[in-house]
Amino acid sequence: MSTVYGPPCPKSKAIEVLARITLVPYGFEIRSFKCPECGRIHQSGTSLVDPMKCIKTAGWLRGELRAPT
Repeated sequence: MSTVYGPPCPKSKAIEVLARITLVPYGFEIRSFKCPECGRIHQSGTSLVDPMKCIKTAGWLRGELRAPT
């Protein structure tokens, strides 16, 4: 398992580490980051998007991805 890093801690300025992902109903997840120095917990909510329904993915699948000219 790899380590996922989060934002810097506003208190100690250390990089926070992903501690837990909690799935909640209606297509959201809560990511909890913990500071390894001061122990502060920071939580952020993230919307889960089906990659096959994403506008950027749809363009790529239609062939809009082209080599640089």
